[in-house]
Amino acid sequence: MRFTYTLWTIAMGASLALALSATAPHAGEKGCQGQCYEEVPAPAYSATFKRRVEIEPGAYEIAREPSLYGRATRRVLLDSGVEWRERPAVYKTVKVRQHLKSRVTWEKRWIDGKYVMCKVRVPGKTVWTHREVLVSPARRWKERSAPVYGTVEKRILLRPYKNIAIYNRARHAYVRERVVIQPEGTVWAPVSVRAEKYR
Repeated sequence: MRFTYTLWTIAMGASLALALSATAPHAGEKGCQGQCYEEVPAPAYSATFKRRVEIEPGAYEIAREPSLYGRATRRVLLDSGVEWRERPAVYKTVKVRQHLKSRVTWEKRWIDGKYVMCKVRVPGKTVWTHREVLVSPARRWKERSAPVYGTVEKRILLRPYKNIAIYNRARHAYVRERVVIQPEGTVWAPVSVRAEKYR
């Protein structure tokens, strides 16, 4: 606004100076007592301004970089090659001679019309019986062979995902606009008046 007012002031001064220079030789003639002015049209003054306008504002957008995976191979033991073997114990039934000692036992007897318990001694004797005897004990042992290995694959994370912020700059353009600094109007300018008009 201040710039427009300054241009308007400069334009008014220029037009007034032009009018004065055109009529100055006749301002002091005999036909005009003092100074005379007349209203003359003043042209409009325009100027072109260049200004910057925003077409599209700046904005952020998020782009995601995906995770990166790979496969790793690992050697694992499938069979250690160790095997346990067992052999059961071996028994044999044999006939053995066994001596039974004499013992005392109780017997129920009928004496004098009633039952009574009597202590009776049983003499010892020798009898033949069967018995299992250990021929060879049980055995457990370990046998070794070549171990067996294999490979397994595993999916592993090499790089996690990452969010990337991308800034799209605002778009601008320059436009030219012509504006009127001083509209059309009239100004008062000195005039020359001939002496013949007043004789």
